[in-house]
Amino acid sequence: MSEAVTRIQVGGTAGSEPYEVLVGRQLLGELGGLIGDKAKRVAIIHPEALAETGEALRADLAEQGYEAVAIQVPNAEEAKTAEVAAYCWKALGQSGFTRTDVVVGVGGGATTDLAGFVAATWLRGVRWIAIPTTVLAMVDAAVGGKTGINTAEGKNLVGAFHPPAGVLCDLAALDSLPVNDFVSGLAEIIKAGFIADPVILELIESDPQAA
Repeated sequence: MSEAVTRIQVGGTAGSEPYEVLVGRQLLGELGGLIGDKAKRVAIIHPEALAETGEALRADLAEQGYEAVAIQVPNAEEAKTAEVAAYCWKALGQSGFTRTDVVVGVGGGATTDLAGFVAATWLRGVRWIAIPTTVLAMVDAAVGGKTGINTAEGKNLVGAFHPPAGVLCDLAALDSLPVNDFVSGLAEIIKAGFIADPVILELIESDPQAA
């Protein structure tokens, strides 16, 4: 059962639809509503470290009537390769994935980058939903539509702009986040404050824990 949910509307562009970012605790029950009733199949791409979460999501969606499959990928940047993307494409093909089906990426920024890229390239683009589990992924990687993988020549050299159909920021995922990972995400928030909105800086300065 989800608690109070903050809903943030992200405007669309000429080539993409607007979408909603949900922020709160215990939000995974909201996933079915974002997927909708047009999809028959759902592929959950998750890192090895979140195997239990991926399987729990798969089982929950299966109970809701979806044909759900969990696709486990390596942790962190090791997932952002052409080989791993091809592994995901194979899983989608074997599942009979169509244009109306949905990819879900649950994990940190590397996982959501990969999931978005896989969704962007399958059948020239299917819907995908991000469930970021780190601060950095919540405020940066999972929002905005930049997806991609790395090559031997550098990071994010192959990619696409493919905004998600929705984002679930379940703050409960941050309870066990290492301090260093939390701080790196906070640095990204501060950067956004300097670039876009000084109110962000005021909110951080007024919070003793953040300061």
